[in-house]
Amino acid sequence: MKRLVILLSCGFLLSAGCDSASKPNAANFKAAIDQYLTKSGKTCVPIEEPFPVDIPVAQIKNAGTPAQMAALEKAGLLRSSNTTAVVHSLLDPMRGPTPAQPVRRYELAPNMIQYYLRYPTSMGQMSGFCYGHEQVDSIVKWDVPTTQDGISITEVTYTYKFQQLANWAKQPDVEQVFPAIKSTVEQAGTNQVIEVHLTNQGWEAGS
Repeated sequence: MKRLVILLSCGFLLSAGCDSASKPNAANFKAAIDQYLTKSGKTCVPIEEPFPVDIPVAQIKNAGTPAQMAALEKAGLLRSSNTTAVVHSLLDPMRGPTPAQPVRRYELAPNMIQYYLRYPTSMGQMSGFCYGHEQVDSIVKWDVPTTQDGISITEVTYTYKFQQLANWAKQPDVEQVFPAIKSTVEQAGTNQVIEVHLTNQGWEAGS
């Protein structure tokens, strides 16, 4: 009889634990969103071309990629050298073979490779410089969960803070050519909304 009581008590505790994980509360939603941000919360600026990146000398002072490369070098992420290379463009099929020309070649600075990563986006995997990581700061509110196709879902409003914001991302030249950095940093502490749905393991954020 005593053993039966113990087993029933254990079963009750396990059940309570499961019920606790499925409850719509701030602690469970924070855990779910933090887990999502661990995978998808890296804040990065994409670099469309693989390194090394060759910029024709005649275009060094142009906006766009030339300006971005110069700013990243000034911030210490890249190093450059002068050389000659064939630089391809979308006009190559019409103009024929492109001859070699003087270029400024940008390569990753060895001690900054840690910031150049592959990261997930809505368009798939991309490469770029990652300057921080979002983490839930507070759960502001959530809607009453509703059921869609047999799944309980809700929208949660939260704020985030930055973890390990890289010093290079604070440089004025970098902020100028990558305005998304300043915008993302300034949004820390403002309300964000994410969909959260219930699974057998508890609440899960994102799609």
